[in-house]
Amino acid sequence: MTTTENKNEVDLLIRSFRLMARMSRARPTVRSSETLYYQMLSEYYTRIRNANKDGKLLAAHTVFFPTEILYAMDIVPMHTEMTTWLTALFLREQAELLAKGAELGLAPEICSPHRGVAGIFGLGIIPHPDVVLWSNLICDNTAKSGELMMKLSHSPGFFLDNPFQNSLGEMNYLVGELQDMVYFLEERSGRKMDWNKLSEIVARTNLEMEIYREICELRKAVPSPMSNQSYLELLSADYMFPGQPEAIQYLTQLRDELKLMVQQGKGSVSPEHFRLMTLFIPPMYLTSYLDKLFDARGAVSAVEPLFTQWSEGKLDPAKPLESVAMKSFLIPERRSMYGPLSGQALQDISNAAKQYKVDGAIYWAFIGCRHTCATIKVIKETLNEIDVPMLTVDCDIVDPTINSEEEIGDKLAQFFEMLEDR
Repeated sequence: MTTTENKNEVDLLIRSFRLMARMSRARPTVRSSETLYYQMLSEYYTRIRNANKDGKLLAAHTVFFPTEILYAMDIVPMHTEMTTWLTALFLREQAELLAKGAELGLAPEICSPHRGVAGIFGLGIIPHPDVVLWSNLICDNTAKSGELMMKLSHSPGFFLDNPFQNSLGEMNYLVGELQDMVYFLEERSGRKMDWNKLSEIVARTNLEMEIYREICELRKAVPSPMSNQSYLELLSADYMFPGQPEAIQYLTQLRDELKLMVQQGKGSVSPEHFRLMTLFIPPMYLTSYLDKLFDARGAVSAVEPLFTQWSEGKLDPAKPLESVAMKSFLIPERRSMYGPLSGQALQDISNAAKQYKVDGAIYWAFIGCRHTCATIKVIKETLNEIDVPMLTVDCDIVDPTINSEEEIGDKLAQFFEMLEDR
């Protein structure tokens, strides 16, 4: 196994998450689920830091990768895009990461999380993986970034080819791909797949999806019980902890907290003036700023149809590999980011606007994502048909040089004023 060259950045992340957990426990107004969330992140990166010492294979993987398989084989996963996002959010080192990505030849038009991924590998500030795993889900940036990670880390890798359509033939093809990946990981790790453990993980993943849906139902309440940026926690729970007991604990705690607030008629902002639909992800580095701005305006993100609303379907623990394949067709992001944008996806957005009684929508137009930006016009037209205005904010998830906090604040202020006048 490879030897970690530099663990300092991982140590800093761990300390940051531990500090956030302690601060959350010390404030009685903070959700208990938030404390659990930071504890989860701390333990996740502690496993990454200690993987080599514990004699475990460390697998770097891209977004939407089926890490249930890694957990079943006792392989330590390291989500590369989330690591870049969290480094930008908590350590404020995005400039250094993006500069290194540029030095390695990645153009500014390329997705900044993937430019940041090149940076964290190029700078050697995270443990080098024993294997690299990537796929074409969910975009071409993802499909190409694995090759660069292999080159920078000098690690072997496996590319998982996801089909675009959900047909019997394509499902069987994906199951075959997953089986080949299992063989690859068995050879590299010296560990056999524990199929009983994978079945248990699939059962928990299915439960997680059910709790996600319960949370979505609770968020239909007026006022909305969930705070503005908490849905980013929901993304992390699935991206990093699918089928894990800590994810069940976190999601259950969050659901119960929201249920109590709905019963008490309490909202996350008081008074609630604007119920918003969030489309795509706002700049990570502005999380605290946007929280304060939305709270001051009495605005809340009531629904994120492209990120938190799972498609209908269940997983069968008796068929674990088939269920892992099925999950890839149910993820919310697939609606707008993989394959053709269907009429059903647009109908889902329209239905969500009605069911959650939204006053307006904000599309965070991440300039490095060609897939999502291509859908802006048709989504705006869909919302216009039901008289829901949509603000488009050009931005970048990681790179703060695209526009300033003041520019974004001014656009949001004008949008809120327009909503006020309606």
